[in-house]
Amino acid sequence: MMYRFCIRKCVYSILFCLGFVATAVAQDFRFTTTVSSNSVTMDETFQIQFMLENGVNISSFPIPVFKDFEVVQGPSQMQGQSIFNGKRSEYIALSFLLQPKHVGSFTIPGAQARVNGNMVKSNPVLIEVRKGASPQAQQQSSSSSSGYPQRGRQSAGGGESELPEGVLKKGENITEKLRKNIFLKVDVDKTNLYEGEQLTATYKLYTRLPTNSSVTKVPAFKGFSAKDIELPNPPQATEERVNGLLYKVFTIRKTLLFPLQSGNLELDPVEVDNQVRLIKLENRRGGGRGRDPFDDFFNDPAFKDPFFDDFFNRPEVSYEDVPYKIQSNPITIHVKPVPVDDRPASYNGAVGSFSMTAEVDKKHLTTDEALTLKVTISGRGNVNLLNSPKVDVPTGFEKFDPKVTDNIEKNSNPLTGSRTFEYVLMPKEAGDHTIPAVEFSYFDPASNAYKTIRSEDFNIHIEQGKQVKQEKQDYGVNKNELVKNDTGILNWTRNHSWFILSPWFYILLLLPVLIIVGLIFYKRRKEYKTTNAAMLKHRYANKVALKRLELAARYLKEGKDKAFYEETSRAVWGYLSTKLKIPMSDLSKQLVSDKLGQRSINGSNTKDLFELIDNCEVALYAPGQDNRRMQGTYEQAVNIITNLEGALKN
Repeated sequence: MMYRFCIRKCVYSILFCLGFVATAVAQDFRFTTTVSSNSVTMDETFQIQFMLENGVNISSFPIPVFKDFEVVQGPSQMQGQSIFNGKRSEYIALSFLLQPKHVGSFTIPGAQARVNGNMVKSNPVLIEVRKGASPQAQQQSSSSSSGYPQRGRQSAGGGESELPEGVLKKGENITEKLRKNIFLKVDVDKTNLYEGEQLTATYKLYTRLPTNSSVTKVPAFKGFSAKDIELPNPPQATEERVNGLLYKVFTIRKTLLFPLQSGNLELDPVEVDNQVRLIKLENRRGGGRGRDPFDDFFNDPAFKDPFFDDFFNRPEVSYEDVPYKIQSNPITIHVKPVPVDDRPASYNGAVGSFSMTAEVDKKHLTTDEALTLKVTISGRGNVNLLNSPKVDVPTGFEKFDPKVTDNIEKNSNPLTGSRTFEYVLMPKEAGDHTIPAVEFSYFDPASNAYKTIRSEDFNIHIEQGKQVKQEKQDYGVNKNELVKNDTGILNWTRNHSWFILSPWFYILLLLPVLIIVGLIFYKRRKEYKTTNAAMLKHRYANKVALKRLELAARYLKEGKDKAFYEETSRAVWGYLSTKLKIPMSDLSKQLVSDKLGQRSINGSNTKDLFELIDNCEVALYAPGQDNRRMQGTYEQAVNIITNLEGALKN
């Protein structure tokens, strides 16, 4: 009795602890909507952010619809984690830059997300939109958001020596001012290197003026294999001093380059269009002036920005937006060929510092089984360009082309990771065989020498399987017998028959009847299709969807990412509309989820379906997807439609 009481007490204690932990986790979960300002004018933009904190198994985070606002920029996705007071928190957020379309009060509904299988919603926000402010106030607002380094305030006497660089002084040349304060620079970590050795090129925009910039031409990197490093979006500014002057620096592009040929290669320039806003002082009053009652307020350190200076709201100030196009200087890279002397026979273009492992999945097998030899090369260097090492196999095996798998660290510099080659070997005869050691050579620029790595030999024991190998036919001399030719005289006789007794007579007699029967069958078939169009459409929904996915596959091969995702989304939604008998105008994720739930279809099928739909929607808003991800989306769509078809039939 006491034993049962102890067990029951332990069970209750465990359940209580689990409930307490679940409650604590649930309390940490938050889904919030925040805006930079709840009151804006028609000419102002504001930022809205939907943040999901400590979400578990987030399967979808669709993009909200802003019907009364125009999306100026976004979506920008952020994801990360933070530790505060020893407490770890993970978050994912979507941010948009919006501009109002109408005057009035508008409520932006909260965003929706599917977390751990449940739909959750963030809080709505109220935005009050007023008519546009005065031109001076608008100019001050746009200027104050530029975020440029602090400068001294203008003296009371009106001297121009302490004016910010954004102010166009009297008699100052605009072209010369732009040339000195905005320029592009390309930083490379080396200009003399070996073929295949990594080079890092960083394109930066330096500015001391408020500007709205856009890249109009990117370098082609001819003669190089290029791999870009992901940069923050929107770009984050840093500060650097050049010739004693402080500049805002924006990194436009950072790329890892690997020369594919020797000689002098040139890095093409990058071109950027800028819209620079300059401030012009017109008829400014000289001499001292009375103390401004707002000086104490704007002398606060939080407003030490040139665009909060007191003269910005004065009638003597006007603005001029000047277009300015700039480009970086081309850079010549001298690429040396790798040394020819002492080059190993196993060298196939690897440059860097690498290690290698080679292993087989089994050492005892039958002739009915396959053997896998896995060779993994890891390290720093041109990992993405590694060729398969030469693998010599004995005559008792048949070798197939290797399967290549990459595992490259994201944003690593120098490029770091591994490439795995999996060779499938099929034994052809029983016995003991030895697979020679795998040899891999690479050139190490640090030591200016070749290095060779060699594995051990692999001893394989093979037994005869159930399938007996058939011997090849021998078609050699005296190995075949020919049928003897009959050289005697043959007696030919002529048969006389009536046409009425031939089969052709009856075939032609029945032909009109067959035609009439065929026409009747065709007519009834056509009437059946007309009267049962909906049923046939439901029956062949799977084939129609797969046919549309064939068109998406063609867009995938042509590299048309937007057309690919549109056709994939159209195929999935069309299939759901037909199969679940939902009009296209009424289609929604919630309705589809309810319909599938009524048919007891949930779990991974529903989760994968909504994840595919969300991926397509996000890709349409953020084009430029790589082919590998598009290929995965295509295969996922085919699998989902096939699985749903089987589930709906059952």
